Amino acid sequence: MLLETAPLAVDLLFVVTVVGTLAAVLAGASRAAARAGPGARRGVRVAAVAAGGWLALTATLTDHGFFDDFSALPPHMLLAVGTPLLGALALVASGRLDGLLAATPPAWPIGVQAFRILVEIVLWRLAVAGVAPEIMTFTGRNVDILVGITAPIVAYCCFVRRSWPVRVARWWNWAGVLILLNVVVHAQLSAPTRFRVLFTEPATTFIGDLPYIWLPAVLVPLAWSLHAASLRQLRSRP
Repeated sequence: MLLETAPLAVDLLFVVTVVGTLAAVLAGASRAAARAGPGARRGVRVAAVAAGGWLALTATLTDHGFFDDFSALPPHMLLAVGTPLLGALALVASGRLDGLLAATPPAWPIGVQAFRILVEIVLWRLAVAGVAPEIMTFTGRNVDILVGITAPIVAYCCFVRRSWPVRVARWWNWAGVLILLNVVVHAQLSAPTRFRVLFTEPATTFIGDLPYIWLPAVLVPLAWSLHAASLRQLRSRP
């Protein structure tokens, strides 16, 4: 189901952010795979197909109102977030990506998180339009824009200029994990479920419609997965 109350320019910016971020991640992985070997290249192709399939599946389910049902148990939104997140984290933890990560410049998984700046601009504009609650923006309780702003700075200072120690990148990753968790918790607590605690106006229902289902189903799991991949990559660095 399309969210018809959001400004068209904001919708387009969000779609461009989703597609552009996925394309950037896959392009970076493809460059690293070229150095890592044929097995890694096949893995990146599989990941590209899986990403496209997941976008299509979540869009289809949304069009049929699946994610508009906030009373279902288990929560349908939990399936949207948890399915790709658990899959990606399991893949990182298994060590199957270690060869690819070894061939990836350590600045890249951090720097690409700058996409979160655009996400926060979209959320702010949705709140101004009365579509999203202000609590989900940087004028409320969401400071995730700081992660996006500092991402290229940390990447440059830690791994290009090398003026900061590697532990700064580790701290930044853990801070990013916790800040994003804060956003997800506030979104859940202000959604119209039986577990609702924050009675914001409006409720956080916009994430059940197109194209914003891709916020919990794509961008949130991707951000956490990039943090996990970076931490795994930095584990072997002095």
